[in-house]
Amino acid sequence: MLDGNGTTIDWQTSTTDVLVLPVGAFEQHGAHLPLATDAIEADFFGRMIAEALGAALLPALRIATSMEHTGFRGSFSLRPETLMQVIRDLADEAARQNFRIVVVANFHGGNHCLTPVCRDLNRRDGPVKLLLVDVWEFADPAFDSTHGRPGLNLHAAELETSLMLAIAPEWVRGPVADAVAQTDTIPLTQKELTTFGVGHLNPHGVVGWPSGASREKGEALIASIRQRLVPVLQDRITRLRAQWRYAGAGGLTLRPMAGSDLPELLALKTAAQWNQVPADWRLFLETQPAGCFVMAHQGRAVGSAASIAYAQRLAWIGMVLVDPAFRRLGIATALMERTLAALTGCPTVGLDATPAGQTVYEKLGFRAAGQLWRMVAPAAARPPAPDDVAPLTPTDLPEIAALDQATFGVDRTALLGWLLARKPEYGYRLPAQGAIRGFCLGRDGANYEQIGPIVAATPADAARLASAALAAIGARPAVIDAWATQPEFLAHLRSGGFAPQRNFVRMYRGAPPPAGDPARAFACAGPELG
Repeated sequence: MLDGNGTTIDWQTSTTDVLVLPVGAFEQHGAHLPLATDAIEADFFGRMIAEALGAALLPALRIATSMEHTGFRGSFSLRPETLMQVIRDLADEAARQNFRIVVVANFHGGNHCLTPVCRDLNRRDGPVKLLLVDVWEFADPAFDSTHGRPGLNLHAAELETSLMLAIAPEWVRGPVADAVAQTDTIPLTQKELTTFGVGHLNPHGVVGWPSGASREKGEALIASIRQRLVPVLQDRITRLRAQWRYAGAGGLTLRPMAGSDLPELLALKTAAQWNQVPADWRLFLETQPAGCFVMAHQGRAVGSAASIAYAQRLAWIGMVLVDPAFRRLGIATALMERTLAALTGCPTVGLDATPAGQTVYEKLGFRAAGQLWRMVAPAAARPPAPDDVAPLTPTDLPEIAALDQATFGVDRTALLGWLLARKPEYGYRLPAQGAIRGFCLGRDGANYEQIGPIVAATPADAARLASAALAAIGARPAVIDAWATQPEFLAHLRSGGFAPQRNFVRMYRGAPPPAGDPARAFACAGPELG
């Protein structure tokens, strides 16, 4: 375990990102316990916590805020603002050293200022989160057999004395003296230590009945705290790793997507390293505005989902994106449910999912129906287009739309026309006795130029069409989302410098998809378009 006995090399070679900061106090504990009692206890439990969590351990802060013990010589206190600044400075240092979670283990009830400073740092969602625990709160109340006596039992009393008998008996002096029970008609309460110091409760400093203490009770108390505290810390650390935001899902609003969201949506896309450009987002907004939504937080889009309908028979969902800082809050599911509700007029809904997203979509009723491979080629010099491949023109649109419908199952004339107008130089056809036996289209992208769809009669035809589009793309990087059911075509792409980047799972919900001719499909238009 990392602690102050280790060297800087020990700390530098450690992979832990959890740091334990015990906080004690330096204050009177009557005539039988030392001034450093809280610090001794904090060091003990800080080590216990660090060992249980595999964390690094800082030495306990030995002086904190003990103002309620004013008047007892030897009790030293920092101003609350001073201790708060110490916590801020240590949190900054922890962040610089790439610690992510600091467990602030408090062992003095008067350190009230730890709560606001930890809360303030956590709500900023910075690189470090502070997990504040008041260790005494995890003691089983059943161990305090004197608790039934009238009056307060909170300082240098049975539990604290028992604990010291268990961990540092050499520092416990005798005999011990119990506090005199309060007989006031309206006795002082613990909260009133803000107004009345400990000397008002007992001029000798003890608040409670230490005479009932024993080492056996102290050992049982340690086991009790460990049993109750460690699982809570493990759970809270797991929660933080799953969702870092202080607000969690608070303040999220699902609303229709607007053109003004484009800059933020593009930022989401860039963070995800996706390929889309503004024209892709505008296609959805202009074609299916009622099926496009964002999740907003304080006016900023932090999640998105968009859809497009083909002949009102098949709807396609894409652009399902969530800001990494807002993941694991159910945002993607909420966006999908809202989008599906907007698509009730289409009997079938499809999408291309990443393997990680597949389980999410299965819970929404989607079922796998095929697999695509994203094939990527870096920038490279490419050979000229084959001689038997001709450029597409707008007059070819009705014929390629009919061929696409026979392959895909629905009419996508509008989409094909949009692709042809977007990048006409990437559109090619294979003539066959006055007809078209295959075609490909393409579009520009942020990271790659995308080729697709590719519809052809044979793998060799698909390869020629892809080669023609690649020749038009030139030396820029290229991507083709190719069907896994076309091994010859995939082999051709690999021989031409393409490599698989990841796979997509084609999924459908609702009625079976419209019947087509999948044998002619070699590449899709992109996972967001189908």
